[in-house]
Amino acid sequence: MIEKAVYNSDEEINLRLRTLTLIRWIAVFGQLGAIIVTFYYLDFVFNVYQAFFLILCSAVLNIIIMIRYPLTKILNFNETFYFLFYDLVQLVLLLSLTGGLTNPFCVLILAPIVIAATYLDLKRTIIIVSISVISVTALVFLYFPFESAQLGINKNDFSSFGVFSIWSALVVTLVFISAYCFRVADESRKNTRALRETQTALANEEKISALMSLTAAAVHELGTPLSTISVIAKELMNVTKHDDLKYDDLVLINSQIKRCSNILERLRTDSFSERSNEFINRLDFMRMINEIINSYQNEKIEFVIEMEEYFDQNNVTILRSPEIIQSISNIVDNAIKHANKRILVNLKNKIDNILIEIIDDGEGFSQEIYPFLGEPYLGKSPKNKHKGLGLGLFISKNLLGKNFGDIKFLNLKDQGGCVQILLSKKSLGLEN
Repeated sequence: MIEKAVYNSDEEINLRLRTLTLIRWIAVFGQLGAIIVTFYYLDFVFNVYQAFFLILCSAVLNIIIMIRYPLTKILNFNETFYFLFYDLVQLVLLLSLTGGLTNPFCVLILAPIVIAATYLDLKRTIIIVSISVISVTALVFLYFPFESAQLGINKNDFSSFGVFSIWSALVVTLVFISAYCFRVADESRKNTRALRETQTALANEEKISALMSLTAAAVHELGTPLSTISVIAKELMNVTKHDDLKYDDLVLINSQIKRCSNILERLRTDSFSERSNEFINRLDFMRMINEIINSYQNEKIEFVIEMEEYFDQNNVTILRSPEIIQSISNIVDNAIKHANKRILVNLKNKIDNILIEIIDDGEGFSQEIYPFLGEPYLGKSPKNKHKGLGLGLFISKNLLGKNFGDIKFLNLKDQGGCVQILLSKKSLGLEN
């Protein structure tokens, strides 16, 4: 069965409930310890009972969650968002009771922001960051000032400028850290999805090759017994009279044997079975290219293949490779999407490489995406009628880059886009 990778964006968060509950327990005990030390030992003045109540709410909520849900539960975007939203609001309320931005622990507001930017999508991350900026701004005006007779700290020790400086630094840090974490995490998620696509495409090609091997083996194994049955059926017909009731049955059997022979012959001569075993059969470059473009024979695109004499003179053949076939197929498919009427495939011999050029007569690669070709999930351009995610080129570049060579992208003057596939002769076993 040919597999197709289907992804749900919520499935890619991969954040377990026990991770967030553990972080919340650490926050609960940390907040509790800080409140006890500052109020009972350092003699800071604030409403300690309201602070204890906020900490108790987090502890009770954590216990309810642990009872209600298994800790191995994978959270989706919405569940993670509400989890972090509560932690953010609880921390802001606790800070408002204990000095606001003059409390050095105000930097802890970065914790839910970092988690949100790392695991959530862009929309929810923006909401969390916006709430945090609004909350930090509110703490500039709405907070219970710190006082401690033991340490000689007065509520007027912090000037308005000092509070403003802390606010501005914290807001800039919130925005920068969230943007940085989201960008890095988003790139990681894109690469993960694209690598899954690569693995799926390669697995499909291997399954097809295995199926072809099975077909070739079946054709070979069935040929002998079918020939034996055919010989015996013909001998029985020769010794049976035409008016015998069994004669018509023998004629029918013989016709069905011929039909089976024709089916096996079609399988034997079809390209499907010709591509039998990738570890046994070798194929030349012309045959490989023809097999790839054969699936596009109904397209209104003319394929022109030009090959240097080196390939014929030296009978250059390679072992069938799912990576090479899948990579070239992706590039050909991309060229068809952008070509007008014609695609040129050039096979050239270089000192250390085999060069395959696939050139279409379209408009070429758009300048806005040209620097990012080969990266997964390119943004869709409204100017480009052929919208895509760039996965095909990414898969090809990675499949070939691991073992065989590299891919280059060019815009040729008055010709269109050109993809150059450089296959290392050493990797192909073609070293002189």
